[in-house]
Amino acid sequence: MNDSDTPTMPTGPIGGSFAWTVPQVLARDDWNCRLEAGDLEEIDAAVQFTRERGLTILEIGRDEFPLDRLTTRLGALRAQIRSGLGFGYIKGLPVERYDRETLMRIYWGLCRHIGDPVTQNRNGHLVGHVIDVGDAVGDANKRITQTNAELCFHADSCDVVALLCVNRARTGGESMIVSGIAVHDELMRRRPDLLPELYRPVYMDRRGEVPAGKLPWFGVPLFNWHRGQFTGYSPVRQYIESLARFPEAPRMSNAQREALDLYYAICEEDAFCLRLQFERGDIQFLQNHVIFHSRTAYEDWPEPERRRHLMRLWLSLPDGRTLAPALAEKWINIEVGTRRGGVPATAEPVIPDDPFTRAYA
Repeated sequence: MNDSDTPTMPTGPIGGSFAWTVPQVLARDDWNCRLEAGDLEEIDAAVQFTRERGLTILEIGRDEFPLDRLTTRLGALRAQIRSGLGFGYIKGLPVERYDRETLMRIYWGLCRHIGDPVTQNRNGHLVGHVIDVGDAVGDANKRITQTNAELCFHADSCDVVALLCVNRARTGGESMIVSGIAVHDELMRRRPDLLPELYRPVYMDRRGEVPAGKLPWFGVPLFNWHRGQFTGYSPVRQYIESLARFPEAPRMSNAQREALDLYYAICEEDAFCLRLQFERGDIQFLQNHVIFHSRTAYEDWPEPERRRHLMRLWLSLPDGRTLAPALAEKWINIEVGTRRGGVPATAEPVIPDDPFTRAYA
């Protein structure tokens, strides 16, 4: 599809279970999996199982992290993420009880019941540490994850992103999520004339992570309608702005900029923006095709061991949805049944133990 062509779009609001508003979500609790004493016993037994067999964290699959009753509960959570609300939480993991290696082993093992990890950066990291390492926000060859800056609503390049809260910030660092479909339908209601602009490619900077044979920028529509199904890809606004460093890169039209401004504004409205303060031991799961997320800026603790710290996993779903071909410009591989998405890396996949490991050094 050329930018000037009429994009393929739904003829009316999409609706469905993914199209929730904040009051609807807060009226229910089935998106939370609260760990009980018996669940923690099962988790500890699964950790022991992996150690008795001499497995490294990378060698742990779903079957190598055996659970009993919790398997059923995680299955229900997975269904909620995949085909319900598009998100879910595990709550109550006592992170203070475990050393870092054990905590990573637990986090990895639980997530293997949801999907398959893929690499998150050019250095092949399979576990990312979302923590302020002092990166400059204006460094266009790095993503801004490892700063204390605000992140606008965006999506990651994977089926599901999982975030485990190890430490909270001193102030700020609030997590916010929206239903991409609910925002889409509201934009259709308010400005149907602008909606097609977001079905055309939005160009952005790859921030130094350039796959072989690709340009240092890429374009993906924010909204895609493929085989009667919605798939979203919300860009980080700073990455759109840093595209200016490439004079030859495509530029946004005034109409597309107006549409993007309205999109971000709707995302922040109270009816659509679910604001959730991470608690220690929370694991948040978001399906990136329908749920977009952001965080507020934050002030951290002076002690390194108390710094705001989230562990992140990017997960591929072997039974995930069919994706629009346009996503391949960013994802490279979009085939169902494969480990798809992530960031192509020439380095061997690795799990960095030190939370202050720079992801983009």
